[in-house]
Amino acid sequence: MNIEILRKLKSWRDQTARKESVDLFRVLSNKTIEDVARAEPRTKNEMTNIKGIKDKKFYKYGKEIIDIINSESMMKNNNGSSENISQKSLTWQERGLNINNHDSQMGHSISKPVAGIHISEQENKIYSISEFLDILNERLMISELRVKGEVTSLDQREKVIYFSLKDKDDESIINCLIFRYQYDISAVAFEIGDEIIVTGYPEIYKPMGRLSLKTSLIEVAGEGVLKKAYDELKIKLEKESLFAIERKKNLPDFPATIGLITSSQGAAIGDFRSNLGNYGFKINFINSNVEGKQAVFDLISAVKQFGRMKNIDALVIIRGGGSLESLQAFNNESLIREIIKLRIPLVCGVGHEKDVSLVAMISDIAVSTPTAAARIIRESWDKALDRLNSNQLTVINLFEKQLQIKKYDLQEFSHSLKNRLEKIFYRFYEIKNKIFVNFEKIEFLIKNKNADVIFLKNTIITKYEECISLIRKNIYNFENSLKIHNPKRQLKLGYSIVSHKGKIVRSVQQIKRGDLIDVKLTNGEISSEVKKIKR
Repeated sequence: MNIEILRKLKSWRDQTARKESVDLFRVLSNKTIEDVARAEPRTKNEMTNIKGIKDKKFYKYGKEIIDIINSESMMKNNNGSSENISQKSLTWQERGLNINNHDSQMGHSISKPVAGIHISEQENKIYSISEFLDILNERLMISELRVKGEVTSLDQREKVIYFSLKDKDDESIINCLIFRYQYDISAVAFEIGDEIIVTGYPEIYKPMGRLSLKTSLIEVAGEGVLKKAYDELKIKLEKESLFAIERKKNLPDFPATIGLITSSQGAAIGDFRSNLGNYGFKINFINSNVEGKQAVFDLISAVKQFGRMKNIDALVIIRGGGSLESLQAFNNESLIREIIKLRIPLVCGVGHEKDVSLVAMISDIAVSTPTAAARIIRESWDKALDRLNSNQLTVINLFEKQLQIKKYDLQEFSHSLKNRLEKIFYRFYEIKNKIFVNFEKIEFLIKNKNADVIFLKNTIITKYEECISLIRKNIYNFENSLKIHNPKRQLKLGYSIVSHKGKIVRSVQQIKRGDLIDVKLTNGEISSEVKKIKR
């Protein structure tokens, strides 16, 4: 990482934030600035590949950032030779510093410079006071540290608050400062004599050569003090009726697009996603620190971003359980005030050991785990699926019932038709027997009387024609009856049979626009697409 570029970028960010009257992280986050100093981008593609810089921020700040990177590269090329050691490649030991990267009660500890280490490019150069202070500030701006001490002085001004911290063990004192907007977000109203924890980095003020701890965040020290601050803020919010049921927004039925705020490194995001179900949710995710009070800046930024987004059905904030100290960010008044401005419902799934976080109390729906938050989001979908399954069974049962009724009707008709045909055949046999009898009579009469034969012949023919006519009439009537009950007859009359996926369509409720239907006519079938449904 190029430390000089990092220092210049942080200085540029401070000036830009003051000029725009916004938080530092609204310009660029610490992580983004470190990534820029590490990658040294010089084109739009290179810069927008860095997390935290999209097209909007590139067009707003890109030219200034590239100018800083290019100017530093030009200075390096002009001041050094091919044998000079690149500042970017130097180790901390080569720069004269030995960094012990372990945590202590006061933050990170910095040991004295290692004796006997020389840097070739600095051996013979004579520095101005300003350059020397710049080098010191560069060395001091390693990373943010957490320092605890007792407040011994306090000077509150319009934009900056100056104060001093004293070590209670050996009376060591350091001067500190914090910008007003960072002080307001910290939401810690300290006084002389209070013990506090500050987060920041040391800086030497050029005009005076005075060392100060440039603070970005203030915390109260001790679990008891945290509990007291928690109770006081809770009472304040209760007096404003911010916990009232009436102000809580309902989660919409069938939410589709979900905003999610949590850490990408924690287990909470995995629990949430694995319990959402397969309902095709669109998740808009913003990675945020959720541990300790330092997380408040990330959380406020994420809430503001989702507040400006459209088409978000619900916002979810989740993290695992933790102590009162680790959940400080979720008891921050500035974060709570941002949440109150949201127009979309908030589901809070922040675990806790004893006291419920104030963000959970102010949220529209509060649960104790990320898993429970996911189940709340999918609840309306689960109920709809249950209703769909129930209605499907109802439709199937009704269809089977109608099918049984029609089956019974068809059996009745078949039985009736069978009886009628049996009567026809019985009548036919009767007539047949009569014919045989008459033929026998004819034979007898022929033997006796020729005249009678002619008469009987005519009589037989007449009777026979009458019988045939009667049979034809009966057959015709039965044929008409069969035609009337034949479904194809309806097709010839201009009617048609409409089916969808093999099922006869009896109501417009069974089809929707875009469905393919089959229309059966007397001389063929037609496949059609539904363009319009008029109910």
